[in-house]
Amino acid sequence: MTRPARPFAVEFKPFSRRHQPVKLLPLLGLLLVGGLAVSCKRGDPTPAELVTARQQSDRAKDDAYQWYVKNTVGAYERIGKHDPQWDGDVKVAFNLIASAGANRPDVPADWRQEIASLMKSAVDKGCADPYVRYAALRYGIVHLEKVSPSEAGALSEIVQSLADSDYPPRLKLYAALRTAETMRAALPAPDQQTQSQLFNIHAMIQSSLNQLFDAFQDRTTPPQELYEMCTDVLTLVDSDDQIPPGYWERIEGALRETRPKSDLVALLTGWSEIKAAWKARGGGYANQVTAEGGRLFEEHLKLAEKALQSAWDRDSNDPQPATLMLEVCTGLGKERPEMERWFQRAMLAAPNNHAACTGKLRYLEPMWFGSPEAMLAFGHECVGNTNWSGTVPLVLVDAHDFFASFQETEAARSMYWRRPGVWPDIRAAFEEFFRRSPDDGIRRQTYVRFAYKCAAWDDLNAQLRLLGRVNYDEFGGQEAFAKMLADAREHAKP
Repeated sequence: MTRPARPFAVEFKPFSRRHQPVKLLPLLGLLLVGGLAVSCKRGDPTPAELVTARQQSDRAKDDAYQWYVKNTVGAYERIGKHDPQWDGDVKVAFNLIASAGANRPDVPADWRQEIASLMKSAVDKGCADPYVRYAALRYGIVHLEKVSPSEAGALSEIVQSLADSDYPPRLKLYAALRTAETMRAALPAPDQQTQSQLFNIHAMIQSSLNQLFDAFQDRTTPPQELYEMCTDVLTLVDSDDQIPPGYWERIEGALRETRPKSDLVALLTGWSEIKAAWKARGGGYANQVTAEGGRLFEEHLKLAEKALQSAWDRDSNDPQPATLMLEVCTGLGKERPEMERWFQRAMLAAPNNHAACTGKLRYLEPMWFGSPEAMLAFGHECVGNTNWSGTVPLVLVDAHDFFASFQETEAARSMYWRRPGVWPDIRAAFEEFFRRSPDDGIRRQTYVRFAYKCAAWDDLNAQLRLLGRVNYDEFGGQEAFAKMLADAREHAKP
């Protein structure tokens, strides 16, 4: 077993009162692919169940993509402002929006910049379509923290005209939501903010809430999309104390009316109780949580548990209740077999469920109820389990990211990636991912970035040859990307 030249130990203070602080053992002795024999399996599903799960997952992905196309390209074809000069560019851009929304693997790494470029080209040719104008500006904003007040103001004016159009509610909802975020980012220091600025942000948030109610009327909306719309809007609404009370009751009533057989009300109740639990507790370690904070944390999580159990009882094919239940298991300190039961349910409902894997990985963190060995064993299982799909193999990369983040200095965090045993894990995770999804340009860039961090020069040069269009922001800008290329050439074999 490989041992580091200079052993180090990191103390993980507990988030739960159930156990004592854990020392992170010298990590390099743990970083051997296949070197851990810990079993993470509990009640594996039958082959027939796996086949059914894959079929349901594939159908759901196809249905979601078709719905996105209908509500983007189809919407423009029905109600957009057309002209042969720009129709081609706009349809390509809308197709990119649909593909990105449905998480299709063939989305190019620079899809946001491409959408902005295509839509801006249409605007420059005279297109006055409100969504085209919105996308040209909003997708072109790369760094929200650098947005100018003039950009935020222009975006606000465009979205107000978009709200009066016949575009689908989802497009108008997210336009209002993203614009509210942009307007907040452009605010001056608190002592220089005006009531007018704050009111305009409030009005944009209220607009996104109104569009949510309109979106409920589309009975064809995929459940996952509706869930995400609700949670995105509720997160923003909860941050605005000017929104009149009673909005949750209105949402609940609208959902019960439009989707009486859905588990969405119970699911959203569970989600909101989890948020309330963490708000009451705070993010500190166990010894930093007040008695009242701990009591409310447990109280809200028990309410979440009841709601999520109800949601799962209503629809066990929906992966969200079981996925969220993993957070409840962690917060309430459920024993591992209980956590594993919900994890298996989540993965059976959606074999590409990265969020469920993240939930289990968190449970296995040393500050909660696991250990470094358990995290790595699970990461290796995510690479090797062919029943799972999507980005699940990259959970092993997430585990290493976690360990790197606990190094005490920036230099130590940088050197972590060059330790023996780290790169073989990273490479194994990405190679398995690309074996299944060879055309994923976004993750190809991530692979390149990790190869550079790990100083894996041969693999870096090999992956650079496979790189398609580049999103320079992934690498810290064009200069940083150029430096990486120079370093790669310097270390290339003759």
